[in-house]
Amino acid sequence: SLFANLSNILHLEVRKQEELSEEESPGWASELIESTLHCIETHILRELKYRAHIEVPGSYTLLGVSDEWQCLREGEIFATVYDERAGLHKAITGDVAITRSPQIHPGDMQVVTAVRRPELEHLKNVVVFSCEGQRALASYLGGGDLDGDDFNLILDPDLLPRRRRDPGEYTPVPIKMTEHVSGIADVVEFVFDYIEADLVGLIATHHLRFSDLNDPSCNECIQLANFASHAVDFPKSGTPVNFTDLPKFPRNTPRPDFLAKEGADLGNNDQYYSSKKLLGTLFRRVPVAKWVPQEWNEDYSPSDGASVEGALTRVGLRSLGLTGLTGPTTELIGEMTYLLDAYGEQLMVIGQTHTLLKKKNSHVSEAELVSGTIMANWSDHHRRRDAVSAMNLQTRELVRAVRAELQVKDLETTSEIGTYDYEEDDYDDWTFREEFDDTELRGMAETFKRSWAAWCVAEDALEKDPGIFGAQSFGLIALGRMVEVLKASYHM
Repeated sequence: SLFANLSNILHLEVRKQEELSEEESPGWASELIESTLHCIETHILRELKYRAHIEVPGSYTLLGVSDEWQCLREGEIFATVYDERAGLHKAITGDVAITRSPQIHPGDMQVVTAVRRPELEHLKNVVVFSCEGQRALASYLGGGDLDGDDFNLILDPDLLPRRRRDPGEYTPVPIKMTEHVSGIADVVEFVFDYIEADLVGLIATHHLRFSDLNDPSCNECIQLANFASHAVDFPKSGTPVNFTDLPKFPRNTPRPDFLAKEGADLGNNDQYYSSKKLLGTLFRRVPVAKWVPQEWNEDYSPSDGASVEGALTRVGLRSLGLTGLTGPTTELIGEMTYLLDAYGEQLMVIGQTHTLLKKKNSHVSEAELVSGTIMANWSDHHRRRDAVSAMNLQTRELVRAVRAELQVKDLETTSEIGTYDYEEDDYDDWTFREEFDDTELRGMAETFKRSWAAWCVAEDALEKDPGIFGAQSFGLIALGRMVEVLKASYHM
């Protein structure tokens, strides 16, 4: 990464302005880098707080199939997990907790015995269910069946339920029948019915609220478990769940805090209460401070360019066959000034496209664009994720274009520095030929010269206007290119 190369090649550590001192090793206090790290930290904490998934080690999700060989007894399963890439071949034995998503009813998790049978050894990455007994085990698990359902196996003994719960009844809903052969009109009607009657998410949220107020075994939760099974099977049965049949909350009933929307003020808000359950405890353990990148309003450059130039001077550029930090030619300054202006304009367009603010000239901050995050609170995080993906795609293409302009064009060179893909994170995977011909050496030197000119243009722009949009990130692109050339030179 850029940070690793700055540390290893330039011996330059990124620090905050207040952390710099003469006694420490050389540091670099870049306002953009500091703001970018704030954006990344806020994004990670926000994802943890509102959308974290907790991995359960040693657990597997497998397709359910029936025991056609009739070699499993009631309460037994067979499963072998195989992953050729990871070198995993695990034969599962002993007590195992088995469940199926969504798991809502207390009896949706059952403890079964995983056994080995020679007749089934050829089956891998499936869980084989016994066909014996008065009721199929799969139907215990949220009303599941073996027509394509996936099941979760949990092997950790500490996570096995300590007492057995009776499974839900899960009476099947009648299958929708038509008096005629189904045609396109019936397919269209089904699609609209599915969109209108997709209540799985609402049922799950209602269940969380009732179980937090009472207990997962309360009457409302048991009813919701049955409705959840029907809602999941709607694509197969064609019979939707009626919204009016769902258990209702009294008017103005507060929600548990772990269901709060992003940015909600939980301190003075009677719409939420502090949940005493585990979900509430985990939710409150993740601190998310409100932080929004601010425009630079100081009268000095925010890039701390002097520290970077000092570090480049100490490298000994000429001993590596590169030009020193001499003043770029007027022609090169003009070319890079034009490139900076074009880059800043296009970056501003991207920032304006993806902001939620309706004010004129509002835009996403430069730090958000560099970090690939959007700090604003969105009502629908799926839409924000889509917006971030689109924004990142546009910024990557813009950066790719700038890097291509910094690469020398008038020399035929096959040096790795010209073909390197900036999207790669691990620069240590680079390999360089032991011998470089003169064309390659001149190409690397020319690329360094052009990148240095771009850095100088960015610094001049920041000196004239410390708040100019895009100049700091433009300088980072140029700096990254220079460090890449330095690393390639060390491998000569």
